[in-house]
Amino acid sequence: MISKKREYFKSQVNYFSRMTNEIDSLKNILKKNIKDIDIWIKLGYAYIQNLEYTKAIGAFNEALKLNPEDAINWHNLGYVYYEIEAYDKAIIALNKAIKLNPKLAISWRELSSIYNDIENFEKAIETSKRALEINDRDECVWTNLGSAYYNTKQYDKAITSLKKALEIVPNLKFTEKVLKLAENAKKAKFGSKF
Repeated sequence: MISKKREYFKSQVNYFSRMTNEIDSLKNILKKNIKDIDIWIKLGYAYIQNLEYTKAIGAFNEALKLNPEDAINWHNLGYVYYEIEAYDKAIIALNKAIKLNPKLAISWRELSSIYNDIENFEKAIETSKRALEINDRDECVWTNLGSAYYNTKQYDKAITSLKKALEIVPNLKFTEKVLKLAENAKKAKFGSKF
């Protein structure tokens, strides 16, 4: 047992060491060319992988200073804000991404997740539907939609949405849990006819 723990610890130390080396390399490149947008973006991703969210925000903001019309970068910034639960800032950044590229399904998905988290279920339903208009094979969006429907006591719609998520990716534990809750709530509301 100790050797497995030691192996795991070593692997984590090696991973963070590699990430630190990558971050240092990217920062050295930026010393030579501070206006290299691609390097700022890569640095932001490296900081995310290293769980350094504040630094990731800084890197993505630097990239956005150089190109404020980059929808993916606005999405990246919104994602990081969502990760640190700065929901208002995440919503602003993701809406900016969508304004620049209304077909950016991943930003619609992130918005639907945020709206579920902050219990604005009507907005979660609206943004989930927008995401599904672009990509109807996203199990996360179907789960978000099903969760929002469940929380607004629209059990039939919740059940349908959650089953769609499980058709795409079976055995999603959270989705299965919400599906069971929705089915039980429907049974409680309508009795054993269900």
